[in-house]
Order: sequence, then C-alpha cells, then structure tokens
Amino acid sequence: MWEIIKLTVNQNMDAMVCVVGDFNSIRRPEEMVGRREMVECRDIDRFEEIISQSNLSELSLVGRSYTWYHPEGSCKSKIDHMFVNNKWIRKWPNQILKPIFLESCAIVSSKLWLEHPQFKKFFQEKWQSYQVEGWAAFRLKEKLKLFKSDLRVWNK
Repeated sequence: MWEIIKLTVNQNMDAMVCVVGDFNSIRRPEEMVGRREMVECRDIDRFEEIISQSNLSELSLVGRSYTWYHPEGSCKSKIDHMFVNNKWIRKWPNQILKPIFLESCAIVSSKLWLEHPQFKKFFQEKWQSYQVEGWAAFRLKEKLKLFKSDLRVWNK
C-alpha cells in the first residue's frame, strides 16, 4: 500500500492530492494507548518515510485525538489519517478535519480517474444509485465505501 500511495502521489504532483482513510497504522507511538507492544518502530518509520517522500501534510484532527477505540475500552489509536499536498493547502489553507466519517474508508484520488472521459458519468451514476439511510456523515461514509468497491472494479 505504501508504494502505491507514493507512486500515485508523485505521478500527480501537478494535481491537488488528498489521501484519506484507515491506514491501520500510527505515525507516532503516542497515537496509540493500550497495546503498545504491537507497535513496531519499523512500521512507524516506513509510514513516516512514505508521507515525507510524497511531500504530504496531515490535516489536523479536532474533537478527539483517536479515531479507533476497542469496544472494551482497553486501547485506542489514531489509525485514520488525511493527507494533502501543497497544491491542496494553497487552495484551502488552514483546513481541519472532524473525524466523523473516516472509519474503514480509504480512497486514493488519482488525477488519471478525473481525466478519464467516462469517470464523471460513472461517478454520478454510481453515487445516485446508492441508497443509504442514516445521518449525513454515516451516509457519506457508506457511499464512499460502496464507491470504493465499484471504483476497484471499474479501474481494472
């Protein structure tokens, strides 16, 4: 996954890039409370290396420090992240992220998709076809998960 992110971001340096999702990884030891024995420094180092080499910046979270909580409350961690490049930051400076719809939804935006002549129609048809009930953030999260699945098939 790390190499795909790095390659995609670096191939689209002229585009606004946003990488968001559940990376199932932390960037710093303090992003996990509880099961610290499971954290390997090489995983943290690799994650940080890819973000740095891709010239990405993480948007700040507000509202809570962790994005995943064990049901028993024994541990918690920040495994959901949103990274953007400098072009994104110049267009929308001082952005913050409220972690309400990140859980289990990783999508890497590719400029190639946006330039594909069929993409806009594909996106509109798929998005409108999804029937999801619930509050707004939940609907968005679920629609993104559905679109991610359809996008994988379409992208082949």
